Amino acid sequence: MKNHLYLTCSHSEALIASQLEPEDFGTYMAVGTQKLTLGQLTFFEINADLKSDYFDLARVRRDCVPHPDGRPKASLYISIYRAMEHVSLPDYGTLYLVTRQGRVLGIAPQEYSMANETSEAHLYQELCPVCPLIVSSAPPGAFCRFITDPQNAVHVPRIFFADLRLDRDEAGRLAGTLPYTHPKHIELCIQELEAGKGKKTKTVDREHSMNLFYRTVRRGFYLGDQTGAKFYPFPSPDELDDQHHAWWKSASMG
Repeated sequence: MKNHLYLTCSHSEALIASQLEPEDFGTYMAVGTQKLTLGQLTFFEINADLKSDYFDLARVRRDCVPHPDGRPKASLYISIYRAMEHVSLPDYGTLYLVTRQGRVLGIAPQEYSMANETSEAHLYQELCPVCPLIVSSAPPGAFCRFITDPQNAVHVPRIFFADLRLDRDEAGRLAGTLPYTHPKHIELCIQELEAGKGKKTKTVDREHSMNLFYRTVRRGFYLGDQTGAKFYPFPSPDELDDQHHAWWKSASMG
């Protein structure tokens, strides 16, 4: 059986070896074990030939083996702390989004293009290694560089986040269809940024609820640091309904 490496990055981060294929691993983590109580899950498939002096990868070859009855090894934890920063950006592969019901959607990475950057207000849900909800005037690539800049007093080595919908009317009010808990507070944070007082980001919520999270994703997900960024485009509503109907129905249930 083939050994895989997965990096989970919802609420906490862990590097896990498994003999399950990605879809089976996602389902197992969401509904096949009593250990997961956080609901929705996101994880990356990592290059199986990962080279590292930080992780004890010899354990994968030694301990990630089938059970005596032939069942594949479902999970072998290699690291449960600061895993994301110790896997180089090129070693991150497909991103998988798992619903509470165990439905799995895979998204392949694309090279991030600076041409897509705009100066409008953005709403970002940081996912790993920290998870506040942020309003920012910085487009995704610039936000990656800003939040991972070691010259800043507050920074992280690498950041994984989602770009969320920010549908507003002419008066700046958020659309009532968006399931945000405190829309008025988001509007006020945006107004502060648009006032042009020099601040690039403003924290909306330090512990944002992930309920109905997938319904709010706009362009997709970003993984980046000072060396560059990867973009994981989220399918359009039509694509989701036509090509991933079961996943989308499950994701819309929260």
